[in-house]
Amino acid sequence: MHAIRTFMMAALLAALGAPAAAADFPSRPIRLVVPFEAGGTIDTLGRVVAAQIDRQSEWGIVVDNKAGANALIGTADAAKAAPDGHTILHTSPSFVINSFIHKKIPYDLEKTFVPITNLAVGTGYLLVVRQGLPVRNVSELLALARTKELTYGSPGIGNALHLAAAGFAKKAKIDMLHIPFKGSASSLNAIAAGQVDVMMLSPPTVTPYVQSGKIRPIAFTGEGRSKEFPDVPTMKEAGIDDFVVMGTWAGWFAPAGTPPQVVDRIAAEVAKALKAPEVVDVLVKGGFEPDGRPPAEFAEFVRQEVRRYGQIVKDAGVEPQ
Repeated sequence: MHAIRTFMMAALLAALGAPAAAADFPSRPIRLVVPFEAGGTIDTLGRVVAAQIDRQSEWGIVVDNKAGANALIGTADAAKAAPDGHTILHTSPSFVINSFIHKKIPYDLEKTFVPITNLAVGTGYLLVVRQGLPVRNVSELLALARTKELTYGSPGIGNALHLAAAGFAKKAKIDMLHIPFKGSASSLNAIAAGQVDVMMLSPPTVTPYVQSGKIRPIAFTGEGRSKEFPDVPTMKEAGIDDFVVMGTWAGWFAPAGTPPQVVDRIAAEVAKALKAPEVVDVLVKGGFEPDGRPPAEFAEFVRQEVRRYGQIVKDAGVEPQ
């Protein structure tokens, strides 16, 4: 009987303590773990939203880049953090994709983290070629690929950009050699330096390199043309039917066990930040649509992404390593 009373009292105190913990949150600076290199698209999105939250709430968010192994290093680090809301994982579809391309990963999609919210969803990727590659459109690229081996770069094996490029090659019935890099910045620098021939890239990363003539966009994977590059044809217009890839997303997750009240409070701050005109401007110009859906809806979104990317990985012919 004493044990039962003790258990019931502990449960009551936990129930009463959760709202109090949420009310006191945060009690110290929040660490935003970004499992990618600084300067990449996902990193930039996280920093923009974190800065706006700091302005509106004075929470104090510190960005901690832990790149490597297609986001596995940073994700594993965040998974080990205390489930109190003071560590947040800011990640991309790699969070889902890794479960299909690696035989073993240091986290469980359903058990290790709790979804908080999605910051933004991309409108598509640009298929770009390096300076000096003698192609001006997709037809010329396909013709060249059938006469010589071309290379394509990406931020890592199984990265969303890798799968988009691999999917394109399979759809177009060409072979290209994949050259994986450590992250977005290094892979972008590689094509700008002419070290690889082809890449899929998010529109915000492309503009300065197109202006300098270092890379050339030849197609866009979205349903319609890119707002940033309206002269670039869609894949369908370029002759590749039934190949639409809407681009990446940037979501926040907390270690499993984080109090729901804390998760809801973080999600509410993100939703508020995504309404700030300066944040909206950065996202839209970068080829993204602001999101900010609540935790339950984001959890369902992630489940849908699991199903979607499972099929994409299969179609791209990527074998688990």
